Amino acid sequence: MPSKPAHAPLAKALSRLRSDIALNRDFNDLHEAALLAFAHTWQRLEQAGRAFFSSHGVSDVQFNVLMILWDYRDEAPLRQHRLAEMLVINRASAGALIDRMERDGLLARKADPQDRRARLVRLTPKGAATLRALRGPYYALVAQMMGALSTEQLSGHVVFMDLLRARLSALDPTAVQ
Repeated sequence: MPSKPAHAPLAKALSRLRSDIALNRDFNDLHEAALLAFAHTWQRLEQAGRAFFSSHGVSDVQFNVLMILWDYRDEAPLRQHRLAEMLVINRASAGALIDRMERDGLLARKADPQDRRARLVRLTPKGAATLRALRGPYYALVAQMMGALSTEQLSGHVVFMDLLRARLSALDPTAVQ
């Protein structure tokens, strides 16, 4: 691992990461360090999200449902299975989630007149009001987390994540030995 003065920020970051995740050895290489940094950061983001959303009376997934239904309001209502696909959850999980949100008055469902097996989902006025109340604090939290980063750092992060997603899409897990 690099430890020259030019790499001092990297060395400090690696040291903090080792401490944060209680790693009792050196990283195998920078690939492993990057993967563990990503995983640990994702866990921290999930913790922050759970705390934030629960303090506002919804879950992170419920917020995502509200955002999707708002973003697609011109196409509303959405078919329930399409919403599940957008959330990247299975239909049974989506059904349970939608049941809870419908019970809480955040959305409404009805049978699709063109396909009685399908259900259509739309925001209710209460769901739209909940989303309006959440968006300001949510974007303030995002700004608080990301605000100290430069445009160059943020752009680099977005490009890196795009490259990583492309690599993951091309990965054949059965070929790795």
